[in-house]
Amino acid sequence: MRPECRLRISLALPHRSHARRSHPLTDPALTVGGVLTEDLRQWLTSASLRFPVLAVLTGDGSPNQSVMWFDLDAEHPDTILLNTKVGRAKERFLRNDPRVSLCFEDELTWVALQGRAELDDDRERSLGDIMALARRYGSSGDEFAGQERTTIRMRVEKVIRHD
Repeated sequence: MRPECRLRISLALPHRSHARRSHPLTDPALTVGGVLTEDLRQWLTSASLRFPVLAVLTGDGSPNQSVMWFDLDAEHPDTILLNTKVGRAKERFLRNDPRVSLCFEDELTWVALQGRAELDDDRERSLGDIMALARRYGSSGDEFAGQERTTIRMRVEKVIRHD
């Protein structure tokens, strides 16, 4: 690379960094909140089934993502129910770091939920939870018979919505 090109690049980087600090990016279609509102709960469970992407943190801090089945917790309005097989990577990672993000999309409308996960190791209850999710998503659930499952309860702490 020619010296004048390197100089141009090195001068541009601090300028961009400074611009971000003094002029934060704003988008009028973006809203941030702390709870699942009733209209958002309705959007999440609307006519078409949604398949959110769960992001958990690996041991080195990088993200691990999985497409999931979900449902809303009827007893706790700011809790999302998910379920996984014991021994899967996401289950192991969540035992070390409970921070999670769950992203839902509908074309250009999307919602990202951030929070913390709690794992429910009651095998009977977790198997019942995956069977309920299977019925919700149109499956008999036969493939889960005999599996060791754990239910993930995501307590939502932050809601980011773009529509």
